[in-house]
Amino acid sequence: MTPYVDPTYFLLLLYPLLGLFILGVLGRLGRSAVLLVSVAFVLYQYGDPIADTDPSNGPRQLIFLVSYAVASTGIVLGYSALRRRRSQPLFYAAVALTLFPLVAVKVLPVMRGVPSAALAAAAPPGVPSQSGLLDTVGFLGLSYMSLRVVDALIVLHDGVVREAPSPGGILSYLLFVPTISAGPIDRFRRFTRDLDALPRGGRAYLDDVAAGIHRVAQGFLYKFIIAYLIYRQALRPLTDRPGAFATVEYMYAFSAYLFFDFAGYSAFAIGVGRFFGVHVPENFNAPYLSRNFREMWDRWHITLSWWLRDNVYMRFMLTATRRKWFGGSAWWAHVAGLLLTMGLMGCWHGLEPRYVVYGLYQGVMLVLSDVLARWDRLQSIVGDGRFARVASVFVTLNLFCFGLLIFSGRLFR
Repeated sequence: MTPYVDPTYFLLLLYPLLGLFILGVLGRLGRSAVLLVSVAFVLYQYGDPIADTDPSNGPRQLIFLVSYAVASTGIVLGYSALRRRRSQPLFYAAVALTLFPLVAVKVLPVMRGVPSAALAAAAPPGVPSQSGLLDTVGFLGLSYMSLRVVDALIVLHDGVVREAPSPGGILSYLLFVPTISAGPIDRFRRFTRDLDALPRGGRAYLDDVAAGIHRVAQGFLYKFIIAYLIYRQALRPLTDRPGAFATVEYMYAFSAYLFFDFAGYSAFAIGVGRFFGVHVPENFNAPYLSRNFREMWDRWHITLSWWLRDNVYMRFMLTATRRKWFGGSAWWAHVAGLLLTMGLMGCWHGLEPRYVVYGLYQGVMLVLSDVLARWDRLQSIVGDGRFARVASVFVTLNLFCFGLLIFSGRLFR
């Protein structure tokens, strides 16, 4: 049973949400309830007792998920107990153990000569899913859960979180059912603060529920109406149509579909999370109105781009500057950091050429965006007038849509 892919999913979701609502109104919705409801629904969701025809579900997926969640909890708890030794090798070993299953899921199929990722059931035929790109091994959401585990290790390593986490707190974070399969990618520290604030008063919880219903309604509009219509009326008819003009049409249709489909998923996760008393972070903020690629990645898949910025780009920059990898040149370190970060973002989706090229393309566009911004500051040619803003949005949108065309795989047929 793939989350949010079908309206009937919400009929099953009504039961746990009703229980949460009653507890919340009574002021009894606490950490234990969040964990128990998440565990129960995850077991039901991944066990798939209704249908076993979906390869993304069933007992095998459930075994992988439970094993990974339990092992990751043990890794975080073990590192938390030993972190006072300030051992960098210990930290790197914990991160490596955490990422090993994800790397195996991406690499092994490529070594066997088959596609590195199968399309999850959440996507229509021929359209990549945003649910972590389920592979033949692993489980739906492995890509997202891996980043959450690494985030917990990083905040413990950096001392951002000083108190030792509890097993229940870690499992609540990893198995939080609204975001387990398709994000948004919450941060361990932020999520823990929400859990610590439970239970909230009845009025505050009712405000959460009202906001949650609004976001779920937005998700229905985005995914089940707008994205569905774009897919049926534009994307599907263009899928097998040859020619350059059809490819351009497909590029725009795919870009529109991907936004409304993925933003719909995110709205569902945010809305359902409110019933748990958890404020899941936003994932989109009108990205197609961005004036440059830096702004675009502050608006598109926000939780992933900010996670990579904080945990990959910034750490690379600090290390490169301190060790003078580029002869002390901050600019070349910046360029290398952007290419590395976005290249890893592409590989996170999969190791097929379209994903790798997509990531590198985004890195190059970010570098060019910075180059043009520096040049304009010196020459004052573009300016900040209305025409310049409109032109910047137009150019950025078209270049970003071309990147999504790369991501779609149409150019690699």
